Amino acid sequence: MTEKDKTIEIRWHGRGGQGAVTSAELLALAAIEEGKFAQAFPSFGPERRGAPVLVFNRVSDVNPIRARVSVTNPDIVVILDPGLIYITDVTSGLKEGGVLIINTTKTLVDITSELNGPWKLAVVNATSIAREMLGVPIVNTTMLGALVKATGIIELESLTEPLKERFGARAKGNIDACRKAYEETEIAELSGIVEKPRKTFETETFPSWQELLPGCVVTEAGNAKQYRTGDWKSERPVLDHQKCIKCGICYLFCPEGCIGQNEDGYFEANLYYCKGCGICARECWTEAIKMVEEE
Repeated sequence: MTEKDKTIEIRWHGRGGQGAVTSAELLALAAIEEGKFAQAFPSFGPERRGAPVLVFNRVSDVNPIRARVSVTNPDIVVILDPGLIYITDVTSGLKEGGVLIINTTKTLVDITSELNGPWKLAVVNATSIAREMLGVPIVNTTMLGALVKATGIIELESLTEPLKERFGARAKGNIDACRKAYEETEIAELSGIVEKPRKTFETETFPSWQELLPGCVVTEAGNAKQYRTGDWKSERPVLDHQKCIKCGICYLFCPEGCIGQNEDGYFEANLYYCKGCGICARECWTEAIKMVEEE
């Protein structure tokens, strides 16, 4: 089998709501536009917004694709959320000589020390680019530019029409973000022993059943806690105690229920779960809450 005959398999790691599914669909459409064979499909469980999700692509220059199973030995892995490298084995099954593409604020040198292995590594600060070009930290179309730069699986221009069709009047921003990521993606050829990232997380103590307030409180370990949805946020709320009047409006409007009242009566977000949506800051009529970018 020649390289041209080979079917390229891609696995996307993202979180619910980040647009990983859209990325894979746009890639497949662009490949088909070039006359190739392609497929895209997600793998969903019962997870909600912010939970880890997997999406898969297969692309072939000449062979029809008949496999309809998950990609377990990818040629390419794309990571939309850098926090996932600490809670998911993102390099599982990645082939020797494959490509690992990460959205991260870290440099190639820093990330290499955490994810060394026999593959090509590409990094780009897609969150920063998306915020600049789109005004929101949604990195799906931005990461397509990094994918094309690192792999050449399709031509960058082939994404233009699918992006226009999907986003309409908002297409230009997505096209610009895609191109900027293409220009700024850094690539290194790695080699050596596979190193899995390790990180020490804070621990959380759950209340006993005698301490729980009435209501449907879920304290069973092993579900949302493991997903560390707070890792997903690109901004976090910061409370100005001088302006806060302890009204609790932020508590009422928080869609995640992650804001609680502390011993001093102030309502503050649990950053372990807060996704950084900014609704608390928008609803705070005394402007005591400001959203600041995560470091």
